[in-house]
Amino acid sequence: MKTLEINIDKEVYSVEHAVTTINLYKIKHPKGYIEVTRNRYNGKWKILSQSDSSIDVPLEPIGKAIEEHLDIIN
Repeated sequence: MKTLEINIDKEVYSVEHAVTTINLYKIKHPKGYIEVTRNRYNGKWKILSQSDSSIDVPLEPIGKAIEEHLDIIN
């Protein structure tokens, strides 16, 4: 499992990539967690599930950090 700490606007997000052959990432936030994936055809990030619907994360900057620091399966 690979992990990554991201600081955006004074918030700390922890990203876990449990299975390196699957584009599934868990973003941990103090309010809960969000599972995201990246569309292989258009490169857009999307939320698959979240523990609390009120959690609002900056998905594009987090996705860019994931692309730069973790493995992305096409």
